[in-house]
Amino acid sequence: MASQSKRPVRLTARDREALIRLITTGVHPTSSIRRAQVLLDLDTSVGEPDPEEVIAARLGVSGEMLRLVAKRFAETGGDALPTVSRRKRDLPPVPSPVTGEVEARLVALACSSATRPSAGF
Repeated sequence: MASQSKRPVRLTARDREALIRLITTGVHPTSSIRRAQVLLDLDTSVGEPDPEEVIAARLGVSGEMLRLVAKRFAETGGDALPTVSRRKRDLPPVPSPVTGEVEARLVALACSSATRPSAGF
C-alpha cells in the first residue's frame, strides 16, 4: 500500500490501450509483460486498485516488484512504455582484455605445428 500512496500510478487511456496491446499481441519479453500487468493493476485512474498484497498474489510477483515498477513509472515521468521496456545501459560494456596483439599471438600459436616432447621425460 505504501507505493500506491507515495507514487500513485495514473495511466491515460492511450497508455492503457498500449499496455493491453503489449500483453495480448505479439511476442514480447516476459519481464515487459509482467511490468505491464503490474502497471495496469496499480492504475488509479479507473478506480481504487486492489491492495498490493492481492495484486502481488494474483500476478505471482513480490511486493518489492510492485514498488519498483511504481518507482520506475515515476522516474520516467509517467510514461508507461519506457517503464516496461529494458533500461539503456548507463556505462558501456567492459572492454575485452584480448587486444589485437594478444589475438595475433593466439592465432600464431594455434596455427603453428605441434612440437613433440622429448623421449626422456
